[in-house]
Order: sequence, then structure tokens, then C-alpha cells
Amino acid sequence: MTERSYSVGYGKPPKHTRFKPGQSGNPRGKVKGRKNVATELVEELSERVVVTENGRKKTLSKQTLILKRMVSDAAQGDARARDQLLKLIGAIEQATPDTTDSAPQSAEDAKILERFRARLVEEIKTEDSKGRRS
Repeated sequence: MTERSYSVGYGKPPKHTRFKPGQSGNPRGKVKGRKNVATELVEELSERVVVTENGRKKTLSKQTLILKRMVSDAAQGDARARDQLLKLIGAIEQATPDTTDSAPQSAEDAKILERFRARLVEEIKTEDSKGRRS
């Protein structure tokens, strides 16, 4: 038998079975530099594009454009856009940590949000009573 200058055991494989320098233990594994879906989505949404708004060119992120369109469609009475917007607002409110550590919301902002919620709830009730809800 060959003489070993070290003990073989857990975490100490024999030298002849160890990976050689540059050899991977998982050759079909993840490619270096490969991004996951969440990272790619964030990058795509943060990409900036040039748009014309009120006759002026602006550079906005795709995320901003999507949100602007959703709010605009909801304001024009699109029931699906309104429902999606309400779901998004609810998800944001649930995901937002307790505001005791963050800056307090101004009274004016709170009034605006409350009026907006009340108006959306009233629109939903009106559409439900007319039977036009989609």
C-alpha cells in the first residue's frame, strides 16, 4: 500500500480522487454569470425608453410606463385595470413594514389616498348594482 502523509476521512479524500485544478465537480451545473428570472425582470423593468408625453420627449423606465398606463386605464373606467391596481395597492400595503420606523405620512397624502380608495370602492358598488362588473 502507498504511504499517506495525512489521514483520510470525512472532508479529506485521497489525493488521487480529488478534483484537479480547473476541473468542476458539477460540469453540467449553472453557467457562471447566468442570471435568475427575478434579476432579469428587474433589469428589464428598469430599462429606460424615450416616450413623448404632452408633446415633450421624456426618458422613463418601463416600470414607470406600465404603472402610468395601469393607473390611466383604471381612471378611464377599465374594470380589469382597476382590479389589478387595487390588488397591487393591497400587496404593497401588506408588504410594507410597519411605518413606525419610517417617515410619517403627511396628512395631505393620507387624505388623498383615502379619497382615492373611497372613489374606487364607490365605483365598484355602482358597477355591482348595475350588473356591469367584469
